[in-house]
Amino acid sequence: MFDPAAIRVRRFDNGLTLLTERITTVRSASVGIWVKRGSRDERRDQHGVAHFVEHMLFKGTADRSPRQIAFEIDSMGGNVDAFTAHELSGYYAQALDERLPEAFGLLADLTTAPCFDPEELDRERGVILEEIAGAEDDPEDVLFEAFQSRFWEGHSLARPILGTPETVGAFGRDDLCGWMNDLGAADMVVSAAGNIEHEAVADLVDERLGGLPAGTPRPQRAAPSITPHVQTVTRDVEQVQLYVAGPGPSLADSDRFAAYLLNTLLGGGVSSRLFQTIREERGLAYNVYSSVASYSDTGYVWIGAGTRPQSADVVLDLIDVELRRLCDEPLQPEELARTKDQVKAGLMLSLEQTFGRMANLARQEIGFGRTFSLDEILGSIDGVEVEDIRRCAQRLFGGPLSAGCVGSAAAAAELQKTLDEHPRFG
Repeated sequence: MFDPAAIRVRRFDNGLTLLTERITTVRSASVGIWVKRGSRDERRDQHGVAHFVEHMLFKGTADRSPRQIAFEIDSMGGNVDAFTAHELSGYYAQALDERLPEAFGLLADLTTAPCFDPEELDRERGVILEEIAGAEDDPEDVLFEAFQSRFWEGHSLARPILGTPETVGAFGRDDLCGWMNDLGAADMVVSAAGNIEHEAVADLVDERLGGLPAGTPRPQRAAPSITPHVQTVTRDVEQVQLYVAGPGPSLADSDRFAAYLLNTLLGGGVSSRLFQTIREERGLAYNVYSSVASYSDTGYVWIGAGTRPQSADVVLDLIDVELRRLCDEPLQPEELARTKDQVKAGLMLSLEQTFGRMANLARQEIGFGRTFSLDEILGSIDGVEVEDIRRCAQRLFGGPLSAGCVGSAAAAAELQKTLDEHPRFG
């Protein structure tokens, strides 16, 4: 099913990279144009522009009106979408294999010839402002943005990807054009997976993107400093949403596989320690979990839970107990083996569809400059030993941790005292 020989790479003279994976057992294909810049690459006065551009690419090009774009997407019977992240942006399509040329042609037009019509821009500004307002109404979103703003304080990673009402309200056509004009072929990775022929896709890419200039080199990224902190945010809500967080591995970190396994056994599923202890045994939360995120030069481990105000202190204590157990007590081999099986199964299931394979090619190229075979990745997971987990836990959780919450004024004030007095936080 996973044949390394089916993956082919072509690097064009203008700096663009193409990766394809042929899968003959399907009748579909996924293709994406990925840009190696995201919100962390924005200047302060550009805050939110990458996300605004993502919205506006679907609002008309030199050859297509917004209505034509919408009808063309639906007529292919597939899916065309986009996203903006901290370190990259992606524009992708899924369609029947026979419609791949049309799907790629649409993506190429969207990403190279947007018209940024002023009327459409003002209309879409309202949509994005509603998106920002919606995030402000979600306590979990509020908490996560508050965490990032303190964890990487003063760095572009600390800013929300969506921008702010002030920055989004001020953008004009020239701001969006300025962002796009800096991009070029050297910023782009095209990836495709499915029932495709490499040379045929290469011809499509050469025709539409082969003549693009390389573009302006991306400004050098400065690694952020991590700030352990304690904070509370007040909202009129019934529950307390709380977090505990610490530094995580970067993409270049040799401990990243140990950290991924550590995260899974800590809070990565219904059998995880946090879920079993806090929800199943004590009934103190409906939602409790952990996650790990890795960037080119930094990362974080995040533990989140929602609970009633009177239970918040206990939940924090239980989280602390589990973190100390990971630092002090070696895992049983069978628990590590079960966690490895869970991670490997999740990885393989994510690669069952053409979209997962297409996205995997692009993310590996952007993050590492090469592709890894499935056997290499599975081997790295299997290579993690019991002692690696404890060493990694001591590294990630052994120092000061960050913590915070969103809650009512009374609940936040009470929890602030607990956090301030706790020896592990701040």
